[in-house]
Amino acid sequence: MDLPSERAQAALRTAELLRQAAEIALEQAALAARRAKVSRAVAASEQEEARHTQDRNHAAPRAQRVKLLEDEARVLELDARTLERASERLQSQARTAEQRGRLDGG
Repeated sequence: MDLPSERAQAALRTAELLRQAAEIALEQAALAARRAKVSRAVAASEQEEARHTQDRNHAAPRAQRVKLLEDEARVLELDARTLERASERLQSQARTAEQRGRLDGG
């Protein structure tokens, strides 16, 4: 049978690892949000370039690319929000693990 102090140490280690995972999720959320912003900027730039392109054969692919970039930005924004929620969930699990550690004598 495990000693209470060993359980406490394991629970506290779990809490620390969950906090690390939460931090990584937040970092990933920030990166996804940045990518979304850049995708939107590229879309705007492509759109501007298409406006100044005389040949329709060259302008049409840019218009399609703009739509794809805007779609990508929306997906990235959703990913960022999902990762933020995952981080919150991991933080909550870390708090629970820390409480277990304290109750077991940590």
